[in-house]
Amino acid sequence: MRTCAAALAVVALVGCHSSKSQPAPSDAQKPTAAVVVPPMPVAPARFSRPIAAVRSPGGVTLVAGLVAPRSVIAVTALSRDGATRWTRDVISGVSWSPNATLSVLRAPGGSVVVWRGPRSGQEVTVARAIDLEGVAPEEPFAVGAAVCATEAELAWMDRAPKGSWVVMTRAFGSPAPSLALTLPEDRDPALLCGVRRVFALADGEDDVLLSTWGAGARTTPLRAMAGSDLRGEDERGHEVYAVGDALGVVRIGASGGIASREISGDQPSPWRRLRRKLTDGDDVTLVDADARLALLVFTRDATAAGGDGTGASSVEAIVWERSGSHDAAYQLAAPDPAAVRGPFWSGAVSGGIVVGWAERSTKVDASGAPIVGMSYRLVSSDGVGELRRIERASDELVDADCDGARCYAVALRRASGEDGTQPEVSEVLAYP
Repeated sequence: MRTCAAALAVVALVGCHSSKSQPAPSDAQKPTAAVVVPPMPVAPARFSRPIAAVRSPGGVTLVAGLVAPRSVIAVTALSRDGATRWTRDVISGVSWSPNATLSVLRAPGGSVVVWRGPRSGQEVTVARAIDLEGVAPEEPFAVGAAVCATEAELAWMDRAPKGSWVVMTRAFGSPAPSLALTLPEDRDPALLCGVRRVFALADGEDDVLLSTWGAGARTTPLRAMAGSDLRGEDERGHEVYAVGDALGVVRIGASGGIASREISGDQPSPWRRLRRKLTDGDDVTLVDADARLALLVFTRDATAAGGDGTGASSVEAIVWERSGSHDAAYQLAAPDPAAVRGPFWSGAVSGGIVVGWAERSTKVDASGAPIVGMSYRLVSSDGVGELRRIERASDELVDADCDGARCYAVALRRASGEDGTQPEVSEVLAYP
C-alpha cells in the first residue's frame, strides 16, 4: 500500500493520489508553481602578487593569490566563461616579500596550495589541501623545499642530520607525513614528480644518483649520470624532466653537445647523442616531453650569434623523438629589441607540446602594466606551428597547465584607471 507519508518529498509539487474520486480543489487550494531563484553572482576576487593557478577537472581554473589588505592567501574558482564560482581564504597571517613564492598543485578531488614566505613573523613553507568547492578539511601544515605532487601524494625535501636530505611524503587524505627516502650525504638535491613516482636526485662531484619512490619503485640509488659516461665531453650542465613515470636526463657538454637518456625502471637507457649543439652563451629555459617528443628550449643572444648588436635574444628549440633517431632545431621567436621574454613554460596537448612565455616591454612606462602579453608556439613531430601572441596588459602572468585539449594562463589585470598599487582581478587565457 502506498501512503502519503512515503511520498513527502513530492507532496508539495504533485500531491498524493488515491483510487477514490476527489473533488476538484478551489483556486485557493491549488498549489503554486515553484519559484526558482537564480544564485547571486559572486564578486571577482582581487589579488596582489604573487599569484599561481592550475586547471582543475570540469573546466574550472583555480587561482591562488595574496590578498594583502587582509594578510591571507585566497583561492578563487573561475568557470569556463570567466565567472567567479567561489572564493575561499586558505592561509592566514601572511605578508608580502620580494622572495615569497606561491604554487597550486593538482590533487585528487581538488588542489594543494603551497606558500613560501613570511607568516606570523617567520619564514615558513606551508601547504593546505582544498576540495573542488574550496573546502579545506585540515589546517595548513608545514612542508619543506621543492614541493611536488603525484596522483597519490605530496612530496618535499627536508634537512636531515649531518647535512643530508630526506624526502617526505604525505598521502592525500592522510593526517601526517612519512619518511620516504634518505639521500646520500654531501650532495646537492633535486626533486621531481611523475604521475605515480617521486624522483629524488643527488648531485655529486662526478655523478648523479637517483632514488625513486611510489608505484613499486626501488629506493636503492642508481647512477643516473656519471662523468665517465661520455668520454671526451666534459659536462657543462644537465636538466631533467618527468613524463608519465619515466625520468629524462638531458646532459649538455662543455662544447655544447647534447645527449639524453631516460630511466623508467631499474636501468637507464643508453645515452643518445643529438646532432644539434648549443653555442656559448645559450641559456636553457626548460626541458619537457610528451608521449612522442622531448625538447629543450633556450634563448640565444643575437649579438653572440652574429646578429644586429641590439642585445635582444631569440627563442630556440631542439626537438628529438623519444623512441626514434630524428632530431631537429627550430627558432620559436626571432630577436625583438622591444620585448623581454620570460618566464617560459610548456605543456602537452593532443597535437604536440606548446611552449609559451610572458613578454614585457623594454619601453619604460611608469603608468602602465609591465607585461604586455604572452606568445606561444606548438611544437610537433611535423615541425612548429605559427607564432601567436595574446595581448594582455597585466602585472602578473602565470602558467595554469594544460588539460590535453588546450593550455591556460592567468593574467592579473588592473581595473580602468588603476595604477598597479591596488589588488587586481584574474583573467584566464586559453590557447592554442
